Amino acid sequence: MTHRRFLLAVGALAALCCGMMLLVEWRNVLTLGFRDPDDALRYVQVKDFLAGQNWFDVSQHRVNPPQGGPMHWSRIVDLPIAALMLLFQPIFGAAVADRIAVTVTPMLLTAALFFMLALAVRRIAGPVVAVVAAVLLAMSIGILIQFHPTRIDHHDWQIVLAAVTLWAAFDPEKRRGGTIAGFSAALWLHISAEALPYAVMFGGFFALHVVRLAAEWPRLRAYMWALIGGSAALLIGVHGWSAAFAPYCDAMSPVYLTPMLVVAVTMPLASHYLGEHSVIRRFLVIAIAAVLGGVAFLIDGGACLTGPFGGLDPVVYTQWYTQVLEGRPLWEQTATTAAVVAGPVPLGFIGYYLAVKAAPTPAKRLEWLGLALLSLGATLVALFVMRAMSVAHLFLLAGNAWLLHSLWVRAQRMRSPLRILSTLFLFALTPLGAEAAILAIVPSDDPAEAAADRNAVACSGIAGLRGLAALPKGTIFAPLDIGPSILAFTPHSVIATAHHRNNLAMKRVILGFETDTAQAAALVAGTDYLAYCPGSGEISRYSHKRPHSLMSDLEQGRTPRWLQPLPMGKGESIRVYRVLYTPGTKRIATPFMQ
Repeated sequence: MTHRRFLLAVGALAALCCGMMLLVEWRNVLTLGFRDPDDALRYVQVKDFLAGQNWFDVSQHRVNPPQGGPMHWSRIVDLPIAALMLLFQPIFGAAVADRIAVTVTPMLLTAALFFMLALAVRRIAGPVVAVVAAVLLAMSIGILIQFHPTRIDHHDWQIVLAAVTLWAAFDPEKRRGGTIAGFSAALWLHISAEALPYAVMFGGFFALHVVRLAAEWPRLRAYMWALIGGSAALLIGVHGWSAAFAPYCDAMSPVYLTPMLVVAVTMPLASHYLGEHSVIRRFLVIAIAAVLGGVAFLIDGGACLTGPFGGLDPVVYTQWYTQVLEGRPLWEQTATTAAVVAGPVPLGFIGYYLAVKAAPTPAKRLEWLGLALLSLGATLVALFVMRAMSVAHLFLLAGNAWLLHSLWVRAQRMRSPLRILSTLFLFALTPLGAEAAILAIVPSDDPAEAAADRNAVACSGIAGLRGLAALPKGTIFAPLDIGPSILAFTPHSVIATAHHRNNLAMKRVILGFETDTAQAAALVAGTDYLAYCPGSGEISRYSHKRPHSLMSDLEQGRTPRWLQPLPMGKGESIRVYRVLYTPGTKRIATPFMQ
């Protein structure tokens, strides 16, 4: 296959995939429908930036007014969305430009993912298997769910940068490959601290190559210094000098940068004194650098050992964080989710095993082993954070593609009836086929929960919030999950959204809905309205699990005297109440918020 045909094939697959996703999500594009609250809040962040909010300030000033809601998100992700809005607004107006931006941005990232994955696989398996990997990517719902139109949060960026780093890791030009991988990992880390285990994993992968062969030093050194330099530049350039030195656990900060610097400085020093002419000496050099880096982390960032959510209030940790299942371990998922998510994994590893056995040269065998090792590392990460399975699936596609291609070649040598049956059977060895087979065996999740989620999405969409948007501007006491939609589609403010740096305000909202009416009155004080979408999962936690709570009373039609129901428009299911105050009383927030 020529280079031109290879690019055309991958481009055609990417275009077909984008077209199918656009067709499926067309209604959401027209209505600016965000399936995830993070997408709605990203939209708000971009609009605030275009309205004049400071480059270095990503706080949400309509969250928890007047203090504002601190955020840990990167401004980098805002740039293409903002650029497309600015480009198309003079031509089509703001409303259409917004829809173009939230549609085109994930489509561009989809195309980038297809090309980077195919280029990475081509380096090891050749163009034909690389195209097969691209075909399998088009059938990988667990990956592409992060790329559909209006999906503008940072998860698609993370997957694309994982593909870039994988591609660079197998660059035959060692220094160039290490440099690109380092800069890619730095950007990945800047966008999300979830990249930290992968940055360590790729560093360890390059270190293993050094232990095996001293000629691999340039790749590891280039990776480390590009990672450090890129991270430092992004910290200063995107956060500013003062914020760049803040010791955050939930984002790239000196807490993680300092150990990297210690490792990078220690390696040449240890190499100078110990030498590097044997496997044992090179192993000692790497081990000493790793240990000193670990010590530096314990000294500078020991508070981060409990993870980015270790500082959450117990109420917020229990009632919010443990309920966000996509961020929880695989064994905490429902049986259906766990089976479907894990289903494609064995196909990749079987393919890697067979590819290693069939490798024509020792060098090629090492490349396949390297891919398998990186895939194993990504899978282990995903066991502890379910949404990370997208990266594991991505890394496993090369093995799955090799397996499928080799079996297809064998099937074509069979006689006609058997050949047809064998070819049809190969569909079961694709990610989509594996997931379909599992769904046919494993009992499905409760359909009532899915219906409730769909109703909640419709309730908090732009059409469902028109009545609320028409009310005089005020602060709304609303559940965490619909807060971003209220910010996106109305002029109002909210007390909190489901974003952990606003820890105490989140606690206020949770307690306000799950405590009894008398206690809730003090927590709601200081706001103008109370609003919620009935039937969502968050509402169920507040009402069904807390039968004497404010939310339970509201769901059963028992409205306290300090709330006045307000009528909404036809077809709007959101419930809105005006918060009433006795004349002469002070409208102040509950004491723990002061």
